[in-house]
Amino acid sequence: MRGEGVLRRQQTWPVKIDSQLTAVRAAQGDSPVERQLLAADFRGPPAPTSTPGVNTTKRLALANGWVVFHKPFSGVHVANALAYGQTAETPPLHEAAAWRLAAALGPPWRELLSPCVLREYDGEDGALSLQAQGWPGDPAPTQNPTWCLPAAFLDSLIAQQDRHSGNWRWDGDRLSLIDHGYAFGLPGDILNHTDLVKARHSHRAAGLLPEERDALERLSADADLLGIADILLDERAQALLERAKRMLARGEILGPGEF
Repeated sequence: MRGEGVLRRQQTWPVKIDSQLTAVRAAQGDSPVERQLLAADFRGPPAPTSTPGVNTTKRLALANGWVVFHKPFSGVHVANALAYGQTAETPPLHEAAAWRLAAALGPPWRELLSPCVLREYDGEDGALSLQAQGWPGDPAPTQNPTWCLPAAFLDSLIAQQDRHSGNWRWDGDRLSLIDHGYAFGLPGDILNHTDLVKARHSHRAAGLLPEERDALERLSADADLLGIADILLDERAQALLERAKRMLARGEILGPGEF
């Protein structure tokens, strides 16, 4: 069955995601921070990024003083995306989908992610995310249950394929998760890093907390997956639902790479 899924994606590449983009745009803008991300004017040219990834990322300033990062659909490194089992279209979409899911689940997960919307910059459509505070490369969150537990839960639920210390920011008190282009993986897709999930399991803290069980029950009981079903491609929405059900059945988060 997994092989059939790979073949289907190869046969239909490039993937049409017009309906998913429409669903994101219909949902975004329901909070003050999203409205600012959508409406504030850009000021000045792009600035250099301190830790550029393989996909094109532009560091920009908004008129309200915020620093944001724009990842255009046209800037996806196609070979890298295909290696993850993704397509050239999905990484910016998944950036927005991860935020929409975290926002729908509510605290503490909403506070873990930088708000993200789909917006054009310089004629290119893409994901626009608010800059996260803190610095990369600090392993401290893996030893801090206040942040490690909810972050690992979310990474397990969204099948994050590449969570390492370069893909989070830590300011000494607060953890912010960034870079969700390679999330919503499918069974059999590669896992590059999942440092927070590994840490939670290594601390023997994989068991679901009451608020996590409640979140999974709300997600799995909703036919629209809290608004995410229309944002993801069908097979990825189904995989999200199956992960939620498996976590509920086991009473713990899934293991590394168990998509």
